[in-house]
Amino acid sequence: MKLLIVLLVGIILYFLVSLIYKRFWHKGLNISVEFENDTVREGDDNNLIEKISNDKVLPISILQIRFALPKVFKFAEVKKSSAVTDQIYRSDYFSVLPYQKVTRYYPFKCTKRGCYQLASIDVFGMDFFISKARRMTLKTPRLMYVLPKPIHDMSVPENIDNVMSSIKEEGEERKCVVLLNTELNSMSRADELVEDGVRIADYFVERCYKDNIPVKFFTNGIDMITGEECKLDAVSDVDDKSSLQKTIARIDVTKTPRAFKHILGDVERLDDGSTDFVVISNNRKSDFVKQLDEFIAKGHSVKLIIPEFKEVDITPYEDDKEKIVKWVVEND
Repeated sequence: MKLLIVLLVGIILYFLVSLIYKRFWHKGLNISVEFENDTVREGDDNNLIEKISNDKVLPISILQIRFALPKVFKFAEVKKSSAVTDQIYRSDYFSVLPYQKVTRYYPFKCTKRGCYQLASIDVFGMDFFISKARRMTLKTPRLMYVLPKPIHDMSVPENIDNVMSSIKEEGEERKCVVLLNTELNSMSRADELVEDGVRIADYFVERCYKDNIPVKFFTNGIDMITGEECKLDAVSDVDDKSSLQKTIARIDVTKTPRAFKHILGDVERLDDGSTDFVVISNNRKSDFVKQLDEFIAKGHSVKLIIPEFKEVDITPYEDDKEKIVKWVVEND
């Protein structure tokens, strides 16, 4: 009889506790998963931060936080996997006492330029008897921007200073329009050359800002977020510069771009006689050369920057050193 009473009390207690957890396990439970820095450079370190605050008397025996991260984030503790996927799947476990706060930092390295956000963040809480999991979904954190890796000073061609000086010397009211062509001259190591062009565009935005030269940016590269071509108006302050650099970070080089001749047509109206166009293009095929020559023939001031490998010539522009720059970016 006593055994039956104990068993009955146990069953009642079990269902009572289960009912309490079902109703109150998430009350007063605040969880966030966020990046320590929302904007970093390619190659920089960052931290993923998980914060838990259990503001109630009810403990959580096992709390699981599960989500996916881009594989380009390199966590030191993640083991190598042979799975073919561009995601890292994390499952982090906690045991949270009443009125306890827990914070964990997970350092990682940002290895690729882009714009990233965590996939759906699911939280599972086990009751006191560890018999049933309750689930809730968290809001994903803000976008994290990985800006292009900065170009080392040793990798900047000497005549770039002449290009910038010529822009400033032609008049105090000069403006700069940076045009990035993501069409390629050949498919050999194409991804490297596209990224080199993106890094050079970022360099010019930074340089123009430091030299107090208003700068606009246009490209036929596609925006990762909007699906349209990336572009942004003139930089005038720190916020504008940050917005333009984030725009550059979002260029999706995996998408086929529109022909660059359309970009040249779009920007002609911007030239009121005080505009210098900096064209960044690895593409030197006949169509591009013809279009650019016609653009210059109309009186537009153009400096052509050609990202290329050291061992490759820049036909048909080898002999024009004044306004044509071959830029070999060191990918250290």
